[in-house]
Amino acid sequence: MEAGRLLSWPPRPYVVIILAIVFLLVVGGGHTSAHKPVTSKYDYNRDVFRLLREHCARCHVKGGPGPMSLMTYADAMPWAVSIRDELSAGRMPPWPVDPTSPPIKGGRPINARDLNTIIVWASGGTPEGNTDVKLPAVTFNPQWKLGPPDLAIPMDAEHTVAPGTIEDIYECSLPVNLTGPKWARAADLMPGAASIVRDAVISIENGPVLALWQPGSDTTAAPTGAAFRLAPGSKIHLRIHYKKHFDQEQNAVADKSTIGLYFSDPPPSGHELQSFVIERSGSSFSGTLAESARIVALRPMLDRAYESLNVDAITPSGGHVPLLRLHGPRPQWLQRYWLQDPVNLAGGSEIKVTLTPLSDYSEEPKVTKQVALQMALDYVPQ
Repeated sequence: MEAGRLLSWPPRPYVVIILAIVFLLVVGGGHTSAHKPVTSKYDYNRDVFRLLREHCARCHVKGGPGPMSLMTYADAMPWAVSIRDELSAGRMPPWPVDPTSPPIKGGRPINARDLNTIIVWASGGTPEGNTDVKLPAVTFNPQWKLGPPDLAIPMDAEHTVAPGTIEDIYECSLPVNLTGPKWARAADLMPGAASIVRDAVISIENGPVLALWQPGSDTTAAPTGAAFRLAPGSKIHLRIHYKKHFDQEQNAVADKSTIGLYFSDPPPSGHELQSFVIERSGSSFSGTLAESARIVALRPMLDRAYESLNVDAITPSGGHVPLLRLHGPRPQWLQRYWLQDPVNLAGGSEIKVTLTPLSDYSEEPKVTKQVALQMALDYVPQ
């Protein structure tokens, strides 16, 4: 028997019905079948945009340092799964200070209500909302966070990250050209190519670290009575970590960043900011202050992500002073934590660092910069 007879068409009325059903499925149902069912009570235009603008626009805007913009629905919707995962894991926004920590200056933590709104939207079908609503345009507008610096020091030449190179490290020493001593209360960086400048360390050559810089973070000045001393002939050492966006890999991208220094009057004590560094010797390690000190900031350098990091001081009399509590700190985010209330410690005080590893590292980004685990405390001798 011929195949055509086995596959004979149904009567004409049924043909019309079948064709109508096919038409409705293709035209009417094609759009919804490509998306998850909408279960979110929040939508982008009414609820989510303002939160992304508040918490993410410093980086995740067209032309900014983030690898994607989240400032329009068309930009944000394809990244919904990543948004959900990064927020749920605590990797974004990058501010791991635990609520139980002594107060830390700066930072832009996201509260539980805003976090829930974004995650519910990202997990619940990513509805756009009223398409007649015209949202305000968000543009990337880099500025010196403390206003124009007292001294701007540009890199002496451009550095180009070559095609095919995703990450790169560049270091240089730049003269300050001082005729007399100066006291610096803060340092900042203005990237020449914001899309690739991932983080930077600004320090006095063979001296203290002036700033740990990362995009989107606040620039915090040293507290009253604390400053870094720059002697005549000093040089600034700049170490920049470059990382291209995923769509820049095959392009050559050049950067010529500028350092900004902010000066202050000499501190009344005449003492300059110094650092005490404790090297790792296990999941719990410690060091002892050699002199009385006013602790103003802490700078952890991490070799990997951790569940928690606690720093405490044990005074010679046996007193216990908490200094820092971090939840989910990650090595990819350099941060100096300035204490809201500096702490005076006697010489001989023990500084104890306690780390708790993550139970599962499978979802963590690969660490590309290998650094030795250490804890640095910035202090003024008393």
